[in-house]
Amino acid sequence: MGALDNFSLPSPADAVASVEHFFADPTATLRAVVEKVESMGSSGLLYFGVVYTVAEILAIPAIPLTASAGYLFGTVQGTSIVLLSASIAAGISFVIGRTLLRSYVEEVLEDYPKFKKIDNAIGREGFKLMVLLRLAPIFPFALSNYLYGATSVNFWPYFFGTLIGFTPGTIAYVSTGTIGKALTLDSASAYPWYAYAGGFALLTAFLKVAADVATGIIDELDEEDQ
Repeated sequence: MGALDNFSLPSPADAVASVEHFFADPTATLRAVVEKVESMGSSGLLYFGVVYTVAEILAIPAIPLTASAGYLFGTVQGTSIVLLSASIAAGISFVIGRTLLRSYVEEVLEDYPKFKKIDNAIGREGFKLMVLLRLAPIFPFALSNYLYGATSVNFWPYFFGTLIGFTPGTIAYVSTGTIGKALTLDSASAYPWYAYAGGFALLTAFLKVAADVATGIIDELDEEDQ
């Protein structure tokens, strides 16, 4: 079984207690997760993925966990587990928003007029627009997963558009954790800290340009539908 030998899913009572504890002290909870992952060895990757998925479904801010992935697993493996976990969470939230919570989500949409305006464009340019919307984070990621469930976009264009559009930003956030580790544990790093910092600066510049371009295209599609 390998990585699964020391892994077990928490009971519902433990899960509820963990959520309550998180909102009581988010910083301490995130620190505890990182320490837990470090102590679990190879099974820590699976544990981290489960925690990340649950956090996104519950709309808990996951940026600290994203950066922690770089510190714990490195840029490549950290990005992979974050993308996998975030995509699974996005898919689950989308289905919940389209079925169980549809009435509630439609009410929430009233507070996001811009979201409603681009609904027609989403139905027409599903995959393309989803990539752009993820590149240009106009809406909070976790909340928007539920909101998209009440729009006209189909599941698979939404899912793969999310996966691809979310990748550059994920690499950037995960890289911050990798840089932090290089700064604190330089001897254990494969590259000097400034190599990571330079790559991060280039990626950040690319993301800024991509987000600006994406925002411009979204605004044009919005104007076409008015």
